[in-house]
Amino acid sequence: KYGRRPVMFYTNGFETYFWDDLAAPPRQVSTIFSESDIQRLIDRRENKKDLRTIPVDDKITNRYYQKEAIRAVCDNFQNGIRKSLLVMATGTGKTRTAVSLVDVLSRGGHILNVLFLADRTPLVDQAEEAFENNLKDISRCNLLKNKKDTSARIIFSTYPTILNTIDKIENGKSRFSPAHFDLIILDEAHRSIFKKYRAIFDYFDACLLGLTATPKDEIDRNTYDFFETEPDVPTFAYDYETAVYKDRYLVP
Repeated sequence: KYGRRPVMFYTNGFETYFWDDLAAPPRQVSTIFSESDIQRLIDRRENKKDLRTIPVDDKITNRYYQKEAIRAVCDNFQNGIRKSLLVMATGTGKTRTAVSLVDVLSRGGHILNVLFLADRTPLVDQAEEAFENNLKDISRCNLLKNKKDTSARIIFSTYPTILNTIDKIENGKSRFSPAHFDLIILDEAHRSIFKKYRAIFDYFDACLLGLTATPKDEIDRNTYDFFETEPDVPTFAYDYETAVYKDRYLVP
């Protein structure tokens, strides 16, 4: 009637599924999205660009493997694959790679709001600093310091803090709707912390990016299962030996 294909929800009263058949297969969601979230998803169809045409900002990430990691995740986005896992040795710039990826996805119109999760306060603070130094134009909020400024586009939090935030109902609504975040970044994803806080990922309908420095053959099988990749086959890997002995970005 209006020349615009709708997004669809269907439910049996117990389980609810969301389906945008122009983009991806149906997927289970926690509930029907808010009107503003649905509008944003429909608008994105026309506004998003081919991510292959969006250049990586060399001022944020200028190493070849960082760009390869970003392109691998972007390829997943383009193909409707909603979970990605990056395995990169300590000191090779996992967080900067995540910052640069957010920059590319934002300029490409694929994401608006981002949630960055870590299991310790110092890691949350370090991530916030990295985003502040390299992506100044996007608003940020650290929930550990400020629980009121939830309008910021990038939210930083520990797992318990975000869980408490979505459990808290104000005026009949949670502070964050299920489709509020387009991307959730999980720092140190190998710790299987998501098993304990599974409710976070059951509630939010967002693409997931896992970051870990644990060698790929030492990562728990459950981590690969969670990110829906084959065992020992993350979305992208850059190992310690290559960083030290081939590229010399690290020392022993």
